[in-house]
Amino acid sequence: MESEARVLDEAKLDSAIADLLREEEIEDPEPAEELAKPQAIFPVLPEQAEMDEDVQPRDSGLAATLRQKWAELSGAA
Repeated sequence: MESEARVLDEAKLDSAIADLLREEEIEDPEPAEELAKPQAIFPVLPEQAEMDEDVQPRDSGLAATLRQKWAELSGAA
């Protein structure tokens, strides 16, 4: 048994779809604003000059020579 064919009222269909879309926009906050915010993925790194200031100068005297020789003899260098 088949039911009788109905005449489609396109104007009512269009207005119903528009109403549903408006309701959906009201319910959902704007996700575009959240995506527009930049996310800091990488940390901010110091400049090379700042890193050079933190480095301690190495001894170039007898102590440094003895440490190097000790490292060579013990197999660490």
